[in-house]
Amino acid sequence: MVSNTSKPTPGQKAATQASKSSPQGGTQNRKESLATGSKSELSSPSVSAINLLRQRLHEKIKKASGQDNAKELTPAVLEKRQRRKYERERKKRRRKELKMKAKMEKKETEEVPEEPENKKEESKAEVVFNRVEVHEENELNKVQKKKEKRKAVKGNITPLTGKNYKQLLSRLETRKNKLEELKEKDEKKAQELETKIKWTNALYKAEGVKIRDDEERLKEALKRKEKRKAQRKKQWQERTVRVVEKMQQRQDKRKKNIQKKKKERIEKKKARARKKGRVLPEDLKKAGFK
Repeated sequence: MVSNTSKPTPGQKAATQASKSSPQGGTQNRKESLATGSKSELSSPSVSAINLLRQRLHEKIKKASGQDNAKELTPAVLEKRQRRKYERERKKRRRKELKMKAKMEKKETEEVPEEPENKKEESKAEVVFNRVEVHEENELNKVQKKKEKRKAVKGNITPLTGKNYKQLLSRLETRKNKLEELKEKDEKKAQELETKIKWTNALYKAEGVKIRDDEERLKEALKRKEKRKAQRKKQWQERTVRVVEKMQQRQDKRKKNIQKKKKERIEKKKARARKKGRVLPEDLKKAGFK
C-alpha cells in the first residue's frame, strides 16, 4: 500500500520556520519601540510641563522666604518684622563691639603692668572729690558774687519785702530812728542816706520787687492779718464745740437706744411669764394687793 503522507517541500519548511520564529520577533520589536518612545519623551518634554514645574518651584521659594504672604500682611505686622530685624542687627553689632572691647582690654592689661587696686581706687576718689568740691565752690562763689554786686549797686541796703508785717514795721521804725539820730549829728549824711534808700527802692521796684515802706499801709495790713487770724481761731473753736456737741448727742442717743432695748426685752419676758400663768408683783400692785 502506498502512504498518502508526502515529504514537505523546501518552501513549506521555510514557512513553518518563519511561523515559529514570528512570536519572538514581535515581542522584540515591541520592546524596541517602547524604549525608543520613552527616550524620545525624556529627551524632549513639553513646554507646558516645564513651565508648571518652574511655577511650583517659585511658589515654594516664596513660601520659604515669606514673600508670598507679604502682600496680604498689614503695615503693623510688617513694621514689627522690620523692628525685629533691626533689633537683631543691633544686638549682633553690640556683641561684636563687646568682643572687640574685651580683646582691646586684654591687650592693654597684657602690655601695661597692673597697679594695686587700692591705690587706683583712692586716686580716682580723690580726683572726683576734688572736682566736685571745686565745682561746688565755684558755683557758690559765683552766686555770692552776683548777690554782693547787686547789693553794692543798690547801696548795700536790704529792701523791705515780704508779708511779715510786724517785722517790717519794726525795721521801718529802726530805720526812721537811725535817720533822726543821724540828722541830729550830721544832716548832710542823713540826707545822703535817705536818697540812697530811695534809689535802692526804685531799683528794686524796677526789677519787679514789691517794696513795703509805707507805715500806714503796713499797719492796716497787720490789722487785717490779725483780724483774719482771730476769725480763723473763732471758727476753729466753734467747729470744735460743734464736734463735741455732735459726739455727745450720739452718745446720748446710743444710751437711750440701749435702755429702750433692755426695757423691751424685760417686757417680752414678762409677757411670756403671764402666758404661762405666773402672777407678777406688778400685777398684784395693780390689783390692790401689797
